[in-house]
This record gives sequence, C-alpha cells and structure tokens, in this order.
Amino acid sequence: MLTRILSALVMAPLAFAAIWFGFPYFEFMVSVVGVLAALEWQRLISSNGPQPQSWVWLIAGALYILLPCLILIWLRGIDNQGRQIIIWLFAVIWASDIGAYFSGKSIGGQKMAPIISPNKTWAGFIGGLVLACVTGLILNNCTEPSFETSEIILASIILSIIGQFGDLLESWVKRTFQVKESGTLIPGHGGVLDRIDAILLATPAAGLIVLFYEIGEVPWK
Repeated sequence: MLTRILSALVMAPLAFAAIWFGFPYFEFMVSVVGVLAALEWQRLISSNGPQPQSWVWLIAGALYILLPCLILIWLRGIDNQGRQIIIWLFAVIWASDIGAYFSGKSIGGQKMAPIISPNKTWAGFIGGLVLACVTGLILNNCTEPSFETSEIILASIILSIIGQFGDLLESWVKRTFQVKESGTLIPGHGGVLDRIDAILLATPAAGLIVLFYEIGEVPWK
C-alpha cells in the first residue's frame, strides 16, 4: 500500500502539471504513455507465444490505446475549457478508482465479476460512483462556466461506470493471456495499462459528452 501511495504522489503532480500547462507538455505526456501502453499490450498478447488471431488483438490494441490518446489531445485543445474538461475527466476517474478501492476493502460483500476480477465488489462499485459524483460536483462548483447539477452528476456517473468496466476489461484481457500484471514499470501499480485502463475506456465517453453538450469545436470542422 505504501509503495502504491508513494508512486501516486509522484505521478499525480506530473500529470496535473502537464494538464495545466497544456501544449506541448500534455501532448508529450500522452504520447509517451501511449507508446509505453502499446509496448505493454504487445508483450501481453505475445506472452504465451504466437496466437492464431494475434492480428485481431493488434488491431484491437491500436484502437484501444490510440483512439483515447487522440481524443485526449483534442479535448485539451478546446479553447477556454480544455483544461477544465481534462481535469474533470482525470479527477472523476481517479476518485472512482479510490472510492471503489477503499469501499470495496472496508465493506466487502458480493463480488462483481469473481471469474474476471475476484477483488472487485458491488460495494466498491457503488463507492466509486459516489466519490466520482462528489468530485465532479466539487469541481463544477469551483470552475466557470459550470453546468447544471443534474448534468454533472449524470456525466460523472457515466464516466465512473465506464471507467470501472474499463478496469474489468483489462483484467479480462490479462486473464485471457494468463498474465497477472501488464508490466512492472510503476511500483505498486504494475504496468502503465494497469494504471490507465479506466481512462482509456472513459475518454471516448467524455468526448461524446462534450459533443452532446456542444462544448468547443469538433475536430473535423
């Protein structure tokens, strides 16, 4: 636990600084993390030797990692609100992870998906939703322009749910290839994919939310 906390205390300020200052630091961070994640994906799917449908996994990995990276860069580049959007996205997902971890540990109870991820419980799932909503509301009240309370709660719930299923998705892939961790780069957290699995799945959802509320310019205009 101590190693996990210390790693987070090192990573979080660096990520926040890149988000805050934007170009070119944010683009550099996303690019480096994307490359490291892609390398881990390649090692993961080849961990048990060549697979009959390895090309399918390669294409899936490219979409799984590249698309969110491109969406993140687009979101951060939205005039006036890009920084706010990215901070909200990351904060809500991190809060969801923290809420799920501690409520799951302290309450326990029925497992969500015991075959895929034996440690995840429905109590943790609810705890993640609650802390994600609280975090989203706090950020919404501290920034301008702000959104309706119902809108920010709904958006935070959507991101938390998708982020938690992103964690399950990566667990399913690791279990499919009989790998415990995607890597060992981050002490206490495993690999890069283990740390960003929720962000990868939640980012496209955040992009759709931004489009739905017509925030900023779409990248193809």
